Amino acid sequence: MFSYHIEQFGQYERHILAQAATGTRFSFVPEIGGILLDVTFGDLCVTEHYETPEALTEMAWAKGILLYPYPNRMRDGRYVWEGKTYQFPLNNAVTGNSIHGVGKRAPMQLKSYMVTETFASATIIFSHDGEHDYYPFAYDMEVTYMISSTGHFDVEMQFRNKSKATIPVGLGWHPYFKISENIADTSMQTPVLTKVEVDERLLPNGIKTPFEDFLTLQKINETDVDNCFLIQKSDEKEAIITLQSDSGTLKYWQQIGEQKFNFVQIFTLPSRTCIALEPMTCNVDAFNNHEGLVSLAPNETLGGEFGFSWTKA
Repeated sequence: MFSYHIEQFGQYERHILAQAATGTRFSFVPEIGGILLDVTFGDLCVTEHYETPEALTEMAWAKGILLYPYPNRMRDGRYVWEGKTYQFPLNNAVTGNSIHGVGKRAPMQLKSYMVTETFASATIIFSHDGEHDYYPFAYDMEVTYMISSTGHFDVEMQFRNKSKATIPVGLGWHPYFKISENIADTSMQTPVLTKVEVDERLLPNGIKTPFEDFLTLQKINETDVDNCFLIQKSDEKEAIITLQSDSGTLKYWQQIGEQKFNFVQIFTLPSRTCIALEPMTCNVDAFNNHEGLVSLAPNETLGGEFGFSWTKA
């Protein structure tokens, strides 16, 4: 049977859903972005996450954060919508851009949870009244995390436009996966991808190239990447990226199709301890280049699902 409890995590509250018999569990902190911490199957935590409240407050490398109303980077933090210019805070000093939206520190609330013999889930929500001048639109952001005793972890996002105007929206997630001590010892296989080439500010430079390095399962070795990729259209409803090590196999997936997660950012952390696989509904700087950007009408919802499964070696 799964259980649900809350423990103090410094100044925060850490919500834990766990199955003691199998060691299956996940934890998250609603009050600071609903951020996901550990996802553990048996004796292995497969996510790189913040292990102390101090690290969570600092939030280096954006581990496990939810990305909305846009993912990734926005050039100069500026965009034009329906003839008016808006300015997001510039929170990425290295590139002079705005990065990762505003959701990472949003005070989310627990809406509901469920525990059963075979799975556990929690739903959190953030309601925004449009008080920010850089995104003066009302919306609800609802996220459900779910884990099963069979080694599956799933996430569902739903973003609803509560304003009276059509608004620009992009969604994403920023998880890091760690299934070996060094990612050089992890193998990866991807679907057919097109690489979005970037400039020195990590913004799209207008060039897209085929990416065929991992069409078969290959060791990551010294591969260094921090790029967005367009997932090529197929008859499938999901795109799957496989990670494999001596510990086991992680199969990451995201929904694709109309207004779904048709882009993925792949990022090898400089420490080489983990790799980020980030589902995104739009391209980098989509508020300006409009690639994948959704114009969401009043009362409409943008959403989708992604997740991963773990099989021990």
